[in-house]
Amino acid sequence: MNDGFGLPPRRELPDDVRARLRAGLHQGMAKRRPSRVWYAAAAAVLVLAVGAVVVTRQLRQPADVPPAVPNGLKLDGVLAKTALDRCWAAVQVAGKTGRVAPREDWVPLFTDEQEGDAVVAATAAGKPMFCETTETTVTLSDPEATPAYGPGSRAGVLLHSPTGLVGGLVDPGWRKADLGTRTAHGDTSSHNLVFSPVSHQFVVLTRTDPARTVLTIGNPDVPSAMTLPPAPPPLLSVTDRPEPADRTSPAGRVLGDCLADAEERIPDGASYRPGPLLEADGYQVVMGRLGDRVVACTREPEYGQPGKTQARAYPDFAFDRRVPARRILVSTLGAVEAGGEPGKSRTPFAAVVPKTAAGVSVGFGGGTSAEGTAVDGMFVVWVPKERYETGVNVTVVARDGRGGVVYEGDLPL
Repeated sequence: MNDGFGLPPRRELPDDVRARLRAGLHQGMAKRRPSRVWYAAAAAVLVLAVGAVVVTRQLRQPADVPPAVPNGLKLDGVLAKTALDRCWAAVQVAGKTGRVAPREDWVPLFTDEQEGDAVVAATAAGKPMFCETTETTVTLSDPEATPAYGPGSRAGVLLHSPTGLVGGLVDPGWRKADLGTRTAHGDTSSHNLVFSPVSHQFVVLTRTDPARTVLTIGNPDVPSAMTLPPAPPPLLSVTDRPEPADRTSPAGRVLGDCLADAEERIPDGASYRPGPLLEADGYQVVMGRLGDRVVACTREPEYGQPGKTQARAYPDFAFDRRVPARRILVSTLGAVEAGGEPGKSRTPFAAVVPKTAAGVSVGFGGGTSAEGTAVDGMFVVWVPKERYETGVNVTVVARDGRGGVVYEGDLPL
């Protein structure tokens, strides 16, 4: 294929030459930059012939519009700079500047964000690193740590944060990779990994408790996946912007305990303000709010394990939180298929309404309805057993303290 261009035949680089080239690339990436940081959106080494190497880079300043990054990844320059600056500030406060390269040697490769949880995959003097920030916390992986590799591979995990975020490395010899999770209660998921062509770093927001989640990684070209060892400890994981919330009232205590016990991880869970609390037949449903984010958390008996209970957290995945009302999807408690006794299940209906609402009436059709108290723009009621039917709507009427209607409309059951 090179004949038309007059190039010599393609030959493999000797190992020592390849090593020197890679070291030179990393050294160049680690050089000090001026105070006006520039971002490497992509870097690739193209081997044209023995001794002929071209290094291409696309450099951008932080911008409101995320620049294009290879493999479908994104690099939000503003988010990257803000998060990395915050991680560096936490390093300084913790007195750990001697354990990581200077801030000017941090190069972001791509970013990801979900529900206020932001992560930057970066390199620090050429070493892979992950910086995670939420509204109240900062977590930074240790760039000097050895990743927890899968047996016989160079695929491993470098960070498994308290929010369930996984940051790791794909084996350089793999074209594709999958990350699997399995929780203590048997919930499983699989993620097709999109990784940096520069550093082979990947990020997955699993939202499950690291202490109760087993990670596996696999190459689709090979039949079986391998179990990953626990990730090394982060360099730091701190609450740098505390936002205390009530945990002494009945609803506050239930919310705090429920979010702490649930396998599902809610970023900034300790800062959610308690909302309405619903209790009946050994079941609990409580809601909480942090800004425009809302969560519902449930507790029910751990079926098959007498005396134990199980907590589940249900985040608000609304695409548009500007709508006046929306439902928070919560599963049936005491379901027979989960081990509950027949006839004793209860289904909660949880929703968000305007914050001015004080009381809510929910019409389930057939002349049945349920009344509830709205707290901080949230309410939860039990669905009448004879009226529970998927795929139908219910009518919600919310009133303020003087009886005025602040919302009236239909929401899906």
